[in-house]
Amino acid sequence: MLGQKNNRLFKTGIFISVSFTLIGVLGYFLTTDTTPNANLIKPEWASLKPGAKVFFFQGKRKTARSIFYGFWGDENLGEQFSVDPSFKVANDGKNWHYKSLKTGLVEEVDQKLVEGDLQTKTFWLGSDIFGRDVMSRLIIGTRISLSIGLLSMVLSLVIGITIGLCAGYFGGWVDKVLSWLITVFWSVPTLLLALGLSVFLGKGYFQVLIATGLSTWVEVARVVRGQTLELSKREFILSSKITGFGSFHIMFKHILPNLTGTLTVLATTNFASAILLEAGLGFLGLGVEPPIPSWGTMVKENLGYLVLDQAYLAIIPGVAIMILVMSFNLLTMGLRDYFSEDSI
Repeated sequence: MLGQKNNRLFKTGIFISVSFTLIGVLGYFLTTDTTPNANLIKPEWASLKPGAKVFFFQGKRKTARSIFYGFWGDENLGEQFSVDPSFKVANDGKNWHYKSLKTGLVEEVDQKLVEGDLQTKTFWLGSDIFGRDVMSRLIIGTRISLSIGLLSMVLSLVIGITIGLCAGYFGGWVDKVLSWLITVFWSVPTLLLALGLSVFLGKGYFQVLIATGLSTWVEVARVVRGQTLELSKREFILSSKITGFGSFHIMFKHILPNLTGTLTVLATTNFASAILLEAGLGFLGLGVEPPIPSWGTMVKENLGYLVLDQAYLAIIPGVAIMILVMSFNLLTMGLRDYFSEDSI
């Protein structure tokens, strides 16, 4: 059992990581900007403070809303006509008369193009220089961080487990070659390796995923190799060899199940590392391609505001990265203590 303090930290990590996961899954159901990638650009709504409200007319949709808009965004939202609330909006039965925030002039819009009455929208975390809702992009960015973290973690486990098992079980020249490969990758800093792979593969979601996964498998391989060397000398493994089981059967049916605890801890560690790497690559301009929202890219885009009165534009995604990584580190600590106590 975990100690009381570690148990609280472990539960905190679970709560935070599950909360972020739910936010990422619900996605556009939670955002005020339901366009794909939360990329509705409205210059007249640029650089609004947190909590600011805007008024607008909603234009007619070009096509019917897809039933999947809550998961993939709404591509046919229709134009939104920004309105100055200080001007009294008039309706003569044919046209709306309003003062446009974009031009500052009193303009008309055909009532056939407008859906419903005057609507309001609240920017709970403000807007960026393009008029995009920061909270909406932060929510959709959760998907990017979690999905890349999960898939690159799986990729790192597959590579690391395969190399570690083969090196530890077969020994001899196989172990020498694979150990040399592990040593070469281990000697290169993870971020530097990810940068090199990103430059080689290029920008994009899948490129970042592959670069992150190929940068975080080394620790898995080292640990799996060491424990495989130890387990290979156990009596139950020797008995399996005498019985006539094949090498791959023994590795994946007898050795691998005994590494469950260790691999669980490594998985959460690699998850946190992958999130940090993805954010770092985005900050350096080698992450996912705009306009896909990425927390690291959001920090980079708003870095100049740190010395101005809108520092929150860079601080908010930075704090999100910190909290999410911290939650997986708390999970790692709790799992490590649980499995270490369980093995005693």
